[in-house]
Amino acid sequence: MAMKESVRSLRLYFILSGLATLWFSFVTFTPVLRASISATVIVLVVFGVVFFAMSLAFLYVGFFLRRLLKDSSHRIVMLIYASMVWVVLSFLGTLFSGVELREIVGDALSLLLGFYLLKNVRRLASEEHDPTLGALPGN
Repeated sequence: MAMKESVRSLRLYFILSGLATLWFSFVTFTPVLRASISATVIVLVVFGVVFFAMSLAFLYVGFFLRRLLKDSSHRIVMLIYASMVWVVLSFLGTLFSGVELREIVGDALSLLLGFYLLKNVRRLASEEHDPTLGALPGN
């Protein structure tokens, strides 16, 4: 029997993802703010702001997941797609500065988590609209 994510466990994924991205953006991009202004610094600041905004969006979804699944699950799906596109764009950006193994692993894990979240958000949203879909056979 395969385990299915519940709203509660999926909420935890969103909150932890939001907190991890918040920490990553703080640790990675705070030193950039101390650098002298250049085109590279401006690009890095833009990336930092987007990562910060994504982290806040993931935290918001985590805290209001049940209501969002009922009322606007398409917004959650769009957020996940946007974060996955952003991971790919940031990876492509790092290609210019030299790629490290930890960046490749982190980006790959981020994309895998995105696909996992998409699958479960879609399933839970359909169950919120039709509760009989989540019922186990024989219950």
